Amino acid sequence: MEEKHYSIGELAKLTNISVQTLRYYDQIGLFKPSYVDPKTNYRYYKDAQLYYLDIIKSLKYIGVSLEEIKAAQKFTPAELLSFLQKQESVIENQINRMYEIRQSLYKTKRQMEEQLAIDVMDTVYIKNEEALRILSIHTNELTPYHIPNTYYSSLIKTLEIENSLLSNRYGCIYPFRQYDSLDELHYSHIFTPLLTDRYITHLTSDMEVKTIRAGRYACIAFIFEQDTYLTHYQKLYHYIEEKQLNVGPVVYEIFMPLNYSPNEEDQFIVELKIKLL
Repeated sequence: MEEKHYSIGELAKLTNISVQTLRYYDQIGLFKPSYVDPKTNYRYYKDAQLYYLDIIKSLKYIGVSLEEIKAAQKFTPAELLSFLQKQESVIENQINRMYEIRQSLYKTKRQMEEQLAIDVMDTVYIKNEEALRILSIHTNELTPYHIPNTYYSSLIKTLEIENSLLSNRYGCIYPFRQYDSLDELHYSHIFTPLLTDRYITHLTSDMEVKTIRAGRYACIAFIFEQDTYLTHYQKLYHYIEEKQLNVGPVVYEIFMPLNYSPNEEDQFIVELKIKLL
C-alpha cells in the first residue's frame, strides 16, 4: 500500500505545529522530512513519522528541552526506557503539584466566599464551619497589642521549606473567659490555614499541625482596631453567657485581609469564633 505524504503546510495543520517550527526542527536535525523535492525544495512527511512527532510534542509539553529530546533519539532501547521512566516521574510530580494548586484555589475561594457572606458586622451570629487544618506555633505573652509578625514569619518559612502553598490569612488561639483588659488576654498559639493535604515534616519543637473541628460556631466580625477589640470580644462573651450556650474552651481569632494589593495599607476584618458543643 502506498504511504501518504504530507506537505509541510498540511502537516502543520494536522499536528497544530507551525510551519516555522517544523522548519526549525528540520534545521537542527530533530525532525526531518522523509523526502525533499530536489526541484522545488518542498518538504514532505509520511504517516509513520507522526508517531515521532507526537513524542517530541509530549516531551516538549512537560518541559524537556529540544537538546535533550534530540539526544534521546540516539539512545538504545534500554537507555530510552530509563529516560521515559524519569519523564513519567516528572509528570507525576506535576500532576500532584497541580492537584495541590487546585486544592489551594478551592480553599482560597471558599475563604473569600465565607468572608463576603459576613453581612452582619459588630453583631454576634451563629454559622456552620467546615473543618480547617492549620499549622500552629506556641506563643508566649502575646496580646492583641502585639501583632505576631515574628511567629507568623516562622510559619511562612516552614511552609516555604515544605514547598507548600501559603494562605493570606492567619489566626490566634486564646482561652475563652472574661477579660477586663487586653493585657489579660494572652495568645496560646498563632496559626495559618493549610491550603493542601500535604504532610508537613519540617516542624520545629513549638509547632504542630492541628484541625479546627467542623460544627456550629458563635462568631462576631469587625474591622480590626486595638481600641475596639475588647468591646467586640465582650459582646461575644456576654451573648454566650446570656444564652447559656455550652461552648468550647478556646476562642479562634481569624485575620482576613480587606485588600489584596501590595501597594495599599493593610486592613483586616477580624472574626472571633468559638465552637458550640
